[in-house]
Amino acid sequence: MSLHTQSSRRLLARTLLAAAAVSGAVSAVSAAPLQAQAGKYFEQTYLPGAHSFAFNALHPRASYLFNAFDYGHAILYERLWRSPGTAARDLDGQEYDFLTKSLLEKPPRVPLDEAAVGPSWSLLAPETLAMFSWAHMLHRQLYDVLAHDAGKPAERDAHVADLLRYYKSRPALAFSSHPKDMNLMEGQSYSLAFRKQNPKFNGLVWSYHWIQMTLYDAMLASDAKADMDVNVNAVVDRFYEMTRGGIDKLPTVMPMSPAIAPDFSTRYPEAAIIFDNLHSLHDVVSDILANPNVPREKKRATILEASAKYRDATSNITTVDEWVSMGHAMGLTQQGGPAPLPRRPAPKAAAPHKHPGS
Repeated sequence: MSLHTQSSRRLLARTLLAAAAVSGAVSAVSAAPLQAQAGKYFEQTYLPGAHSFAFNALHPRASYLFNAFDYGHAILYERLWRSPGTAARDLDGQEYDFLTKSLLEKPPRVPLDEAAVGPSWSLLAPETLAMFSWAHMLHRQLYDVLAHDAGKPAERDAHVADLLRYYKSRPALAFSSHPKDMNLMEGQSYSLAFRKQNPKFNGLVWSYHWIQMTLYDAMLASDAKADMDVNVNAVVDRFYEMTRGGIDKLPTVMPMSPAIAPDFSTRYPEAAIIFDNLHSLHDVVSDILANPNVPREKKRATILEASAKYRDATSNITTVDEWVSMGHAMGLTQQGGPAPLPRRPAPKAAAPHKHPGS
């Protein structure tokens, strides 16, 4: 059993059973309904395959960064929820400095237990945390497939399709593969609160999202594993230019897949849409927690309401063409720029996959 799976099980076993005790957040529930709910969220694990953990083995410098990102997301929500009076100071101060000067420079070699980093946050909205964990696992498995199946596009496409089917088999956790309009993220009463309060940490989170997506284009740019290694390292180097350069080097708008990862978004639009929805909900949760106009006793319900809209196939839906246009309209430079690709594509681009929806 992987450390990631063990961590997920420990986290969810604790948080789902304890969630009913969160003050003002959950009404009393009987054991039977709680067990039924738990069945929707337990047992997050990799889809077995020869590709499992290939990315970590072949590209550890990039892979380890995602363990640090898990800390960054967890400590962000923990500070906002547990210490709202000092969160603005701490996040753009000591936490930003710790991440950029220490943790990202020497990231952990194993995934972290997010409940240990953010115990209060993990009790507030374990359902949303489970959604994040499930999508992050999809990220890791897709990197594995691209690393393992280099030079074998037919096998790669089949494995990506398998992973998407597996991911979508958990409707209580899976983000919609329909693109959502920007109003869902930026047009709500609580929207934009976090980026205004903590522009440095917000930009740092966007740099995480930038590297998560540009790595895909770096890995798709050539069938040769040696070229892939050069491209992956170039993306990691650019990421460090962002995190070491201060706020002026960080993205100023949320990176969107069609702009910063156009090859991946064309080949695998469902996956790209899922990840843009994931990244949007990360911003939404930050805004809800940071906005004092959302009463503390209503934050859980507001988070869960937003989470449900990012899972469904009806709320705030836009077309794929509008999603692509929106990504480009936001400005490539402001989103962090494209993936640097020292080794340019040798293979012929794959035909776009049809978008069957969620």
